[in-house]
Amino acid sequence: MKLTEIPDDELAEAMPVAKKIASALGAQDYNILQNNGRIAHQVVDHVHFHVIPKPDEQQGLGISWPQQKVEMDELKQLHEQLKSKM
Repeated sequence: MKLTEIPDDELAEAMPVAKKIASALGAQDYNILQNNGRIAHQVVDHVHFHVIPKPDEQQGLGISWPQQKVEMDELKQLHEQLKSKM
């Protein structure tokens, strides 16, 4: 199951729980991660959220992906495409 398959009312319940977990951890810095699909590192076939403390530069979630330079006109066009599908 992926995020897009969960009814909105059920998703509305999930983020307050993630917020409470992050608060209970007492972490100043943290990531909230949710994976969808095998190549996106989803190992179990249900939707869940990871609350990952980031105590320093070496520990916690490391995020790295090749950045792409995109022109503002392209971003505006993408924005309009996405709005038309929502």
